[in-house]
Amino acid sequence: MRLSRLFTLAIPVALATAGAAWFLNLGQPAEPRLEYETAVVEKGTIRRIVSTSGPVRALVTVSVGSYLSGPVESVNADFNSEVKPGDVLAKLDRRTFAAKVAEAEANLLAAKASLANQKAALIKAEAVLLNSERTIERQRSLAQKKFASEQTLDNAIRDRDVARADIAVVKSLIETADAQIVQRQAVLESARVDLERSEIKSPIAGTVISRSVDPGQTVASSFQAPELFKIAQDLSRIRIEAQVNEADVGSIAEGNPVTFSVDAYPDREFEGRVTQIRLAATEINNVVTYTVIIEAKNEDRRLFPGMTANVRIESARRDGVLRVSNDALRFRPRGEVAGADGRAAGGADRSARTVERLKGELALTDSQAEMLKAEVQAIGAEARAEGQGGSFGARPDPSAFRMKLNMRIEQVIVPTMSEEQRKIYERWKKGRESTRAAALWALDTAGKPERRMARVGLADDQFTEIVGGDVKEGDKLIVRVREAKK
Repeated sequence: MRLSRLFTLAIPVALATAGAAWFLNLGQPAEPRLEYETAVVEKGTIRRIVSTSGPVRALVTVSVGSYLSGPVESVNADFNSEVKPGDVLAKLDRRTFAAKVAEAEANLLAAKASLANQKAALIKAEAVLLNSERTIERQRSLAQKKFASEQTLDNAIRDRDVARADIAVVKSLIETADAQIVQRQAVLESARVDLERSEIKSPIAGTVISRSVDPGQTVASSFQAPELFKIAQDLSRIRIEAQVNEADVGSIAEGNPVTFSVDAYPDREFEGRVTQIRLAATEINNVVTYTVIIEAKNEDRRLFPGMTANVRIESARRDGVLRVSNDALRFRPRGEVAGADGRAAGGADRSARTVERLKGELALTDSQAEMLKAEVQAIGAEARAEGQGGSFGARPDPSAFRMKLNMRIEQVIVPTMSEEQRKIYERWKKGRESTRAAALWALDTAGKPERRMARVGLADDQFTEIVGGDVKEGDKLIVRVREAKK
Protein backbone atom coordinates (compact mmCIF):
# COMPACT_ATOMS: atom_id res chain seq x y z
CA MET A 1 0.00 0.00 0.00
CA ARG A 2 2.78 2.40 0.92
CA LEU A 3 4.65 1.70 -2.35
CA SER A 4 1.50 2.24 -4.31
CA ARG A 5 1.01 5.62 -2.65
CA LEU A 6 4.61 6.68 -3.44
CA PHE A 7 4.19 5.58 -7.02
CA THR A 8 1.01 7.60 -7.27
CA LEU A 9 2.82 10.74 -6.02
CA ALA A 10 5.83 10.20 -8.30
CA ILE A 11 3.80 10.21 -11.51
CA PRO A 12 2.65 13.89 -11.22
CA VAL A 13 6.15 15.00 -10.24
CA ALA A 14 7.62 13.29 -13.29
CA LEU A 15 5.01 14.78 -15.56
CA ALA A 16 5.67 18.26 -14.12
CA THR A 17 9.41 17.86 -14.59
CA ALA A 18 8.97 16.74 -18.18
CA GLY A 19 6.65 19.65 -18.90
CA ALA A 20 9.12 22.13 -17.48
CA ALA A 21 11.90 20.65 -19.58
CA TRP A 22 9.79 20.87 -22.71
CA PHE A 23 8.90 24.49 -21.95
CA LEU A 24 12.49 25.52 -21.25
CA ASN A 25 14.03 23.64 -24.17
CA LEU A 26 11.64 22.44 -26.80
CA GLY A 27 9.08 25.13 -26.13
CA GLN A 28 11.52 28.00 -26.82
CA PRO A 29 11.70 29.04 -30.48
CA ALA A 30 14.83 27.86 -32.25
CA GLU A 31 17.43 30.48 -33.18
CA PRO A 32 16.66 31.59 -36.74
CA ARG A 33 19.07 30.77 -39.54
CA LEU A 34 20.56 33.93 -41.02
CA GLU A 35 21.47 34.62 -44.62
CA TYR A 36 24.15 37.21 -45.31
CA GLU A 37 24.28 39.31 -48.45
CA THR A 38 27.78 40.38 -49.46
CA ALA A 39 29.46 42.82 -51.82
CA VAL A 40 32.81 42.25 -53.49
CA VAL A 41 35.72 44.61 -52.92
CA GLU A 42 36.74 45.70 -56.41
CA LYS A 43 38.68 48.37 -58.22
CA GLY A 44 36.82 51.22 -59.81
CA THR A 45 36.17 54.95 -59.91
CA ILE A 46 34.82 57.11 -57.10
CA ARG A 47 33.51 60.60 -57.80
CA ARG A 48 32.50 63.00 -55.04
CA ILE A 49 29.71 65.18 -56.38
CA VAL A 50 28.33 68.46 -55.05
CA SER A 51 24.83 69.06 -56.40
CA THR A 52 23.37 72.54 -56.65
CA SER A 53 21.67 74.86 -59.11
CA GLY A 54 21.99 78.35 -60.53
CA PRO A 55 20.94 80.63 -63.38
CA VAL A 56 22.57 80.66 -66.80
CA ARG A 57 24.17 84.01 -67.65
CA ALA A 58 26.05 85.46 -70.60
CA LEU A 59 29.78 85.86 -69.98
CA VAL A 60 29.46 89.64 -70.43
CA THR A 61 26.18 91.52 -70.30
CA VAL A 62 26.11 95.27 -70.99
CA SER A 63 23.23 97.56 -70.11
CA VAL A 64 22.79 100.36 -72.68
CA GLY A 65 21.03 103.52 -71.55
CA SER A 66 20.64 107.18 -72.45
CA TYR A 67 22.59 110.06 -70.97
CA LEU A 68 20.00 112.50 -72.35
CA SER A 69 16.32 113.17 -71.94
CA GLY A 70 13.89 113.54 -74.78
CA PRO A 71 11.39 111.76 -77.02
CA VAL A 72 12.50 108.62 -78.89
CA GLU A 73 12.43 109.24 -82.63
CA SER A 74 13.17 105.69 -83.82
CA VAL A 75 14.21 102.23 -82.58
CA ASN A 76 16.51 100.26 -84.88
CA ALA A 77 17.13 97.08 -82.82
CA ASP A 78 14.77 94.48 -81.43
CA PHE A 79 15.00 91.35 -79.29
CA ASN A 80 17.60 88.83 -80.55
CA SER A 81 19.11 91.40 -82.96
CA GLU A 82 22.78 90.81 -83.71
CA VAL A 83 24.67 94.10 -83.36
CA LYS A 84 28.22 95.35 -83.85
CA PRO A 85 30.09 98.13 -82.04
CA GLY A 86 28.76 101.51 -83.22
CA ASP A 87 25.44 100.22 -84.56
CA VAL A 88 22.62 102.71 -83.87
CA LEU A 89 20.07 101.07 -81.59
CA ALA A 90 17.74 104.05 -81.21
CA LYS A 91 17.56 107.81 -81.91
CA LEU A 92 16.25 110.65 -79.79
CA ASP A 93 14.76 113.82 -81.29
CA ARG A 94 17.89 115.65 -82.50
CA ARG A 95 16.45 119.12 -83.11
CA THR A 96 17.06 120.50 -79.62
CA PHE A 97 20.63 119.20 -79.55
CA ALA A 98 21.34 120.46 -83.10
CA ALA A 99 20.10 123.94 -82.08
CA LYS A 100 22.46 123.92 -79.11
CA VAL A 101 25.34 123.05 -81.41
CA ALA A 102 24.46 125.93 -83.74
CA GLU A 103 24.20 128.32 -80.80
CA ALA A 104 27.57 127.21 -79.45
CA GLU A 105 29.17 127.62 -82.86
CA ALA A 106 27.80 131.18 -83.12
CA ASN A 107 29.07 132.05 -79.65
CA LEU A 108 32.49 130.73 -80.59
CA LEU A 109 32.55 132.87 -83.74
CA ALA A 110 31.59 135.91 -81.66
CA ALA A 111 34.40 135.22 -79.22
CA LYS A 112 36.88 134.90 -82.06
CA ALA A 113 35.67 138.20 -83.54
CA SER A 114 36.06 139.87 -80.15
CA LEU A 115 39.60 138.58 -79.98
CA ALA A 116 40.35 140.01 -83.42
CA ASN A 117 38.99 143.43 -82.30
CA GLN A 118 41.18 143.39 -79.22
CA LYS A 119 44.23 142.52 -81.27
CA ALA A 120 43.50 145.45 -83.58
CA ALA A 121 43.11 147.71 -80.56
CA LEU A 122 46.49 146.51 -79.35
CA ILE A 123 48.10 147.49 -82.64
CA LYS A 124 46.47 150.92 -82.40
CA ALA A 125 47.62 151.40 -78.80
CA GLU A 126 51.16 150.39 -79.69
CA ALA A 127 51.14 152.97 -82.54
CA VAL A 128 49.93 155.67 -80.13
CA LEU A 129 52.70 154.73 -77.72
CA LEU A 130 55.31 154.93 -80.46
CA ASN A 131 54.05 158.36 -81.52
CA SER A 132 54.08 159.54 -77.89
CA GLU A 133 57.69 158.49 -77.44
CA ARG A 134 58.70 160.37 -80.61
CA THR A 135 56.84 163.48 -79.41
CA ILE A 136 58.73 163.35 -76.14
CA GLU A 137 62.03 163.24 -77.98
CA ARG A 138 61.10 166.29 -80.08
CA GLN A 139 59.79 168.26 -77.10
CA ARG A 140 62.85 167.47 -75.06
CA SER A 141 65.14 168.72 -77.88
CA LEU A 142 63.09 171.93 -78.27
CA ALA A 143 63.00 172.51 -74.50
CA GLN A 144 66.79 172.31 -74.37
CA LYS A 145 66.94 175.07 -77.02
CA LYS A 146 64.27 177.06 -75.18
CA PHE A 147 61.87 176.71 -78.13
CA ALA A 148 59.29 174.73 -76.05
CA SER A 149 58.05 175.04 -72.52
CA GLU A 150 58.43 172.46 -69.78
CA GLN A 151 54.63 172.09 -69.69
CA THR A 152 54.60 170.86 -73.26
CA LEU A 153 57.23 168.25 -72.42
CA ASP A 154 55.24 167.08 -69.38
CA ASN A 155 52.12 166.70 -71.52
CA ALA A 156 54.02 164.52 -73.96
CA ILE A 157 55.30 162.29 -71.14
CA ARG A 158 51.75 162.00 -69.77
CA ASP A 159 50.44 160.94 -73.19
CA ARG A 160 53.12 158.25 -73.39
CA ASP A 161 52.18 156.85 -69.96
CA VAL A 162 48.50 156.76 -70.95
CA ALA A 163 49.41 154.89 -74.13
CA ARG A 164 51.33 152.33 -72.09
CA ALA A 165 48.33 151.83 -69.78
CA ASP A 166 46.06 151.42 -72.78
CA ILE A 167 48.34 148.68 -74.10
CA ALA A 168 48.18 146.83 -70.75
CA VAL A 169 44.37 147.06 -70.75
CA VAL A 170 44.13 145.78 -74.31
CA LYS A 171 46.47 142.86 -73.54
CA SER A 172 44.25 141.92 -70.58
CA LEU A 173 41.19 142.03 -72.83
CA ILE A 174 43.00 139.79 -75.32
CA GLU A 175 43.65 137.23 -72.57
CA THR A 176 39.99 137.39 -71.60
CA ALA A 177 38.97 136.88 -75.22
CA ASP A 178 41.32 133.87 -75.48
CA ALA A 179 39.71 132.36 -72.38
CA GLN A 180 36.25 132.98 -73.79
CA ILE A 181 37.23 131.17 -76.98
CA VAL A 182 38.44 128.14 -74.98
CA GLN A 183 35.26 128.17 -72.93
CA ARG A 184 33.02 128.41 -75.97
CA GLN A 185 34.96 125.68 -77.72
CA ALA A 186 34.26 123.45 -74.70
CA VAL A 187 30.58 124.37 -74.82
CA LEU A 188 30.52 123.57 -78.52
CA GLU A 189 32.24 120.22 -77.93
CA SER A 190 29.73 119.38 -75.19
CA ALA A 191 26.85 120.27 -77.49
CA ARG A 192 28.31 118.10 -80.24
CA VAL A 193 28.72 115.19 -77.79
CA ASP A 194 25.08 115.56 -76.76
CA LEU A 195 24.09 115.61 -80.41
CA GLU A 196 26.08 112.43 -80.99
CA ARG A 197 24.59 110.82 -77.88
CA SER A 198 21.13 111.43 -79.23
CA GLU A 199 21.98 108.36 -81.31
CA ILE A 200 22.12 105.44 -78.84
CA LYS A 201 24.80 103.07 -80.14
CA SER A 202 25.94 99.58 -79.24
CA PRO A 203 29.25 99.54 -77.33
CA ILE A 204 29.99 95.87 -78.06
CA ALA A 205 29.28 93.10 -80.54
CA GLY A 206 26.59 90.76 -79.31
CA THR A 207 22.91 89.92 -79.15
CA VAL A 208 20.13 92.14 -77.85
CA ILE A 209 18.42 90.14 -75.09
CA SER A 210 16.27 92.94 -73.69
CA ARG A 211 14.58 96.07 -75.09
CA SER A 212 12.53 98.45 -72.95
CA VAL A 213 11.92 101.42 -75.28
CA ASP A 214 9.54 102.15 -78.16
CA PRO A 215 9.28 104.99 -80.72
CA GLY A 216 7.52 108.04 -79.27
CA GLN A 217 8.42 107.16 -75.71
CA THR A 218 10.00 109.94 -73.66
CA VAL A 219 13.28 109.08 -71.99
CA ALA A 220 13.90 110.89 -68.70
CA SER A 221 17.53 110.88 -67.63
CA SER A 222 18.24 112.20 -64.14
CA PHE A 223 20.84 110.86 -61.71
CA GLN A 224 20.89 107.40 -63.32
CA ALA A 225 20.75 106.57 -67.00
CA PRO A 226 17.62 104.55 -67.81
CA GLU A 227 18.26 101.07 -69.19
CA LEU A 228 16.95 100.84 -72.75
CA PHE A 229 18.72 97.73 -74.06
CA LYS A 230 20.62 94.79 -72.61
CA ILE A 231 23.23 93.15 -74.84
CA ALA A 232 24.90 89.78 -74.28
CA GLN A 233 28.40 89.95 -75.70
CA ASP A 234 28.95 86.35 -76.85
CA LEU A 235 26.40 83.59 -76.34
CA SER A 236 28.74 80.92 -77.73
CA ARG A 237 30.03 80.70 -74.15
CA ILE A 238 27.95 81.04 -71.00
CA ARG A 239 28.48 81.06 -67.26
CA ILE A 240 26.43 79.66 -64.40
CA GLU A 241 26.19 81.36 -61.02
CA ALA A 242 25.76 78.31 -58.78
CA GLN A 243 24.97 78.73 -55.10
CA VAL A 244 26.97 76.26 -52.98
CA ASN A 245 26.36 75.58 -49.30
CA GLU A 246 29.15 76.55 -46.92
CA ALA A 247 29.54 72.89 -45.90
CA ASP A 248 30.49 71.92 -49.48
CA VAL A 249 32.36 74.97 -50.78
CA GLY A 250 35.60 73.93 -49.06
CA SER A 251 35.88 70.83 -51.26
CA ILE A 252 35.51 72.78 -54.52
CA ALA A 253 38.45 74.26 -56.40
CA GLU A 254 38.94 76.17 -59.63
CA GLY A 255 39.21 73.76 -62.53
CA ASN A 256 36.82 71.15 -61.13
CA PRO A 257 34.82 69.52 -63.96
CA VAL A 258 31.08 70.15 -63.99
CA THR A 259 28.11 68.52 -65.66
CA PHE A 260 24.70 70.17 -65.74
CA SER A 261 21.30 70.00 -67.36
CA VAL A 262 18.42 72.38 -67.92
CA ASP A 263 14.70 71.69 -67.90
CA ALA A 264 14.46 72.64 -71.58
CA TYR A 265 16.68 69.66 -72.52
CA PRO A 266 16.24 67.11 -69.71
CA ASP A 267 17.90 64.30 -71.69
CA ARG A 268 21.01 66.27 -72.62
CA GLU A 269 24.02 66.75 -70.37
CA PHE A 270 26.29 69.78 -70.76
CA GLU A 271 29.87 70.12 -69.52
CA GLY A 272 31.81 72.99 -68.00
CA ARG A 273 34.45 73.91 -65.43
CA VAL A 274 34.65 75.94 -62.24
CA THR A 275 36.44 79.22 -62.99
CA GLN A 276 35.86 81.25 -59.83
CA ILE A 277 34.76 80.87 -56.21
CA ARG A 278 33.54 84.21 -54.95
CA LEU A 279 34.42 85.07 -51.36
CA ALA A 280 31.32 87.15 -50.69
CA ALA A 281 28.79 85.07 -48.76
CA THR A 282 25.02 85.21 -49.11
CA GLU A 283 22.93 84.54 -45.99
CA ILE A 284 19.21 83.80 -46.27
CA ASN A 285 17.29 82.46 -43.25
CA ASN A 286 20.58 81.58 -41.51
CA VAL A 287 21.70 79.52 -44.52
CA VAL A 288 25.08 80.66 -45.85
CA THR A 289 25.98 80.03 -49.48
CA TYR A 290 28.80 81.09 -51.80
CA THR A 291 28.61 81.84 -55.51
CA VAL A 292 30.64 79.48 -57.70
CA ILE A 293 31.12 80.60 -61.31
CA ILE A 294 31.05 77.86 -63.95
CA GLU A 295 31.88 78.47 -67.61
CA ALA A 296 30.70 76.24 -70.46
CA LYS A 297 30.53 76.19 -74.25
CA ASN A 298 27.25 77.05 -75.98
CA GLU A 299 28.23 76.84 -79.62
CA ASP A 300 24.80 75.69 -80.78
CA ARG A 301 23.10 78.48 -78.78
CA ARG A 302 20.76 76.04 -77.02
CA LEU A 303 21.34 77.58 -73.60
CA PHE A 304 19.53 80.87 -73.03
CA PRO A 305 20.31 83.47 -70.36
CA GLY A 306 18.03 83.01 -67.38
CA MET A 307 17.62 79.22 -67.64
CA THR A 308 18.04 77.28 -64.39
CA ALA A 309 20.91 74.80 -64.53
CA ASN A 310 20.93 71.69 -62.32
CA VAL A 311 24.63 71.45 -61.56
CA ARG A 312 26.84 68.53 -60.49
CA ILE A 313 30.35 69.63 -59.50
CA GLU A 314 32.96 66.86 -59.38
CA SER A 315 34.97 68.00 -56.37
CA ALA A 316 37.16 64.88 -56.18
CA ARG A 317 37.83 61.76 -58.25
CA ARG A 318 39.78 58.55 -57.75
CA ASP A 319 40.30 56.11 -60.63
CA GLY A 320 41.36 52.48 -60.23
CA VAL A 321 41.06 52.39 -56.43
CA LEU A 322 39.71 49.70 -54.12
CA ARG A 323 36.11 50.43 -53.32
CA VAL A 324 33.25 48.83 -51.46
CA SER A 325 29.54 49.47 -51.24
CA ASN A 326 28.53 52.04 -48.63
CA ASP A 327 26.14 49.44 -47.21
CA ALA A 328 29.16 47.50 -45.95
CA LEU A 329 30.17 50.41 -43.72
CA ARG A 330 26.67 50.65 -42.27
CA PHE A 331 26.34 46.94 -41.46
CA ARG A 332 26.63 45.78 -37.84
CA PRO A 333 25.99 42.20 -36.65
CA ARG A 334 23.07 41.67 -34.32
CA GLY A 335 24.01 42.37 -30.73
CA GLU A 336 27.20 44.17 -31.75
CA VAL A 337 27.79 47.02 -29.31
CA ALA A 338 31.44 47.56 -28.55
CA GLY A 339 32.80 45.82 -31.59
CA ALA A 340 32.47 48.79 -33.93
CA ASP A 341 35.09 50.84 -32.15
CA GLY A 342 37.59 48.08 -31.66
CA ARG A 343 37.23 47.62 -27.91
CA ALA A 344 35.85 44.07 -27.86
CA ALA A 345 37.87 41.02 -26.99
CA GLY A 346 40.89 40.19 -29.07
CA GLY A 347 42.59 43.55 -28.53
CA ALA A 348 46.02 41.94 -28.35
CA ASP A 349 45.60 40.54 -31.85
CA ARG A 350 44.48 43.91 -33.17
CA SER A 351 47.44 45.63 -31.51
CA ALA A 352 49.77 43.17 -33.22
CA ARG A 353 48.06 43.81 -36.55
CA THR A 354 48.37 47.57 -35.98
CA VAL A 355 52.13 47.23 -35.43
CA GLU A 356 52.54 45.04 -38.52
CA ARG A 357 50.47 47.41 -40.65
CA LEU A 358 52.41 50.50 -39.54
CA LYS A 359 55.69 48.67 -40.01
CA GLY A 360 54.82 48.14 -43.65
CA GLU A 361 53.28 51.56 -44.28
CA LEU A 362 56.18 53.47 -42.67
CA ALA A 363 58.97 51.10 -43.82
CA LEU A 364 60.11 50.60 -40.21
CA THR A 365 63.07 48.45 -39.25
CA ASP A 366 62.67 45.54 -36.84
CA SER A 367 64.04 47.59 -33.95
CA GLN A 368 61.70 50.49 -34.74
CA ALA A 369 58.77 48.05 -34.93
CA GLU A 370 59.69 46.72 -31.47
CA MET A 371 59.72 50.29 -30.15
CA LEU A 372 56.30 50.88 -31.70
CA LYS A 373 54.98 47.64 -30.19
CA ALA A 374 56.11 48.77 -26.75
CA GLU A 375 54.31 52.09 -27.19
CA VAL A 376 51.09 50.37 -28.30
CA GLN A 377 51.26 48.09 -25.24
CA ALA A 378 51.86 51.12 -23.03
CA ILE A 379 48.75 52.81 -24.43
CA GLY A 380 46.77 49.64 -23.66
CA ALA A 381 48.13 49.56 -20.11
CA GLU A 382 47.12 53.19 -19.63
CA ALA A 383 43.64 52.34 -20.89
CA ARG A 384 43.31 49.49 -18.38
CA ALA A 385 44.57 51.71 -15.58
CA GLU A 386 41.98 54.34 -16.47
CA GLY A 387 39.24 51.71 -16.55
CA GLN A 388 38.63 51.97 -20.30
CA GLY A 389 39.53 48.38 -21.11
CA GLY A 390 38.73 45.21 -19.31
CA SER A 391 41.00 42.68 -21.00
CA PHE A 392 44.68 42.48 -21.80
CA GLY A 393 45.51 44.32 -24.95
CA ALA A 394 42.27 46.29 -24.94
CA ARG A 395 42.49 49.76 -26.42
CA PRO A 396 40.82 53.09 -25.55
CA ASP A 397 38.24 54.65 -27.82
CA PRO A 398 39.49 55.15 -31.39
CA SER A 399 39.99 58.92 -31.25
CA ALA A 400 41.97 58.73 -28.01
CA PHE A 401 44.01 55.78 -29.30
CA ARG A 402 44.89 57.55 -32.57
CA MET A 403 45.82 60.75 -30.78
CA LYS A 404 48.09 58.97 -28.31
CA LEU A 405 49.63 56.71 -30.96
CA ASN A 406 50.40 59.63 -33.28
CA MET A 407 51.97 61.51 -30.37
CA ARG A 408 54.15 58.53 -29.42
CA ILE A 409 55.24 58.04 -33.03
CA GLU A 410 56.23 61.72 -33.24
CA GLN A 411 58.13 61.61 -29.93
CA VAL A 412 59.74 58.17 -30.04
CA ILE A 413 59.82 56.73 -33.57
CA VAL A 414 60.32 59.76 -35.84
CA PRO A 415 63.64 60.84 -34.21
CA THR A 416 65.10 57.44 -35.17
CA MET A 417 63.95 57.61 -38.80
CA SER A 418 66.20 58.06 -41.79
CA GLU A 419 65.66 60.82 -44.35
CA GLU A 420 63.75 58.47 -46.66
CA GLN A 421 61.61 57.18 -43.79
CA ARG A 422 60.74 60.74 -42.80
CA LYS A 423 59.46 61.45 -46.32
CA ILE A 424 57.34 58.30 -46.17
CA TYR A 425 56.05 59.34 -42.76
CA GLU A 426 55.06 62.82 -43.98
CA ARG A 427 53.11 61.32 -46.90
CA TRP A 428 51.48 58.82 -44.54
CA LYS A 429 50.55 61.56 -42.07
CA LYS A 430 49.05 63.73 -44.80
CA GLY A 431 47.05 60.78 -46.13
CA ARG A 432 45.63 59.94 -42.71
CA GLU A 433 44.26 63.47 -42.39
CA SER A 434 41.85 62.70 -45.23
CA THR A 435 41.01 59.13 -44.16
CA ARG A 436 39.36 57.45 -41.19
CA ALA A 437 39.18 54.03 -39.58
CA ALA A 438 36.17 51.82 -40.20
CA ALA A 439 35.01 48.36 -39.12
CA LEU A 440 33.90 46.07 -41.94
CA TRP A 441 32.57 42.54 -41.66
CA ALA A 442 33.27 39.39 -43.67
CA LEU A 443 32.24 35.75 -43.18
CA ASP A 444 34.77 33.46 -41.53
CA THR A 445 35.21 29.78 -42.36
CA ALA A 446 32.33 28.93 -40.02
CA GLY A 447 30.01 31.33 -41.80
CA LYS A 448 30.00 33.83 -38.92
CA PRO A 449 30.68 37.59 -39.17
CA GLU A 450 34.35 38.45 -38.72
CA ARG A 451 35.58 42.01 -38.19
CA ARG A 452 37.98 43.57 -40.73
CA MET A 453 39.49 46.92 -39.79
CA ALA A 454 40.27 49.25 -42.69
CA ARG A 455 41.03 52.86 -43.50
CA VAL A 456 38.55 54.48 -45.83
CA GLY A 457 38.84 57.69 -47.81
CA LEU A 458 36.80 59.29 -50.55
CA ALA A 459 33.12 58.35 -50.78
CA ASP A 460 30.30 59.01 -53.20
CA ASP A 461 26.63 58.03 -53.21
CA GLN A 462 27.37 54.33 -53.76
CA PHE A 463 30.97 53.46 -52.93
CA THR A 464 33.71 54.27 -50.43
CA GLU A 465 37.44 54.10 -51.15
CA ILE A 466 39.55 51.63 -49.15
CA VAL A 467 43.09 52.93 -48.70
CA GLY A 468 44.46 50.32 -46.30
CA GLY A 469 43.78 47.79 -43.58
CA ASP A 470 42.71 44.15 -43.47
CA VAL A 471 40.75 44.27 -46.73
CA LYS A 472 41.97 43.33 -50.20
CA GLU A 473 40.56 43.09 -53.70
CA GLY A 474 38.11 40.23 -54.11
CA ASP A 475 37.08 40.07 -50.44
CA LYS A 476 33.36 39.69 -49.84
CA LEU A 477 32.03 42.04 -47.18
CA ILE A 478 28.63 41.77 -45.54
CA VAL A 479 26.16 44.49 -46.52
CA ARG A 480 22.93 43.15 -44.95
CA VAL A 481 21.43 40.14 -43.21
CA ARG A 482 18.01 38.52 -43.22
CA GLU A 483 16.36 35.45 -41.77
CA ALA A 484 16.32 32.46 -44.06
CA LYS A 485 12.91 31.24 -45.16
CA LYS A 486 11.89 27.88 -43.70
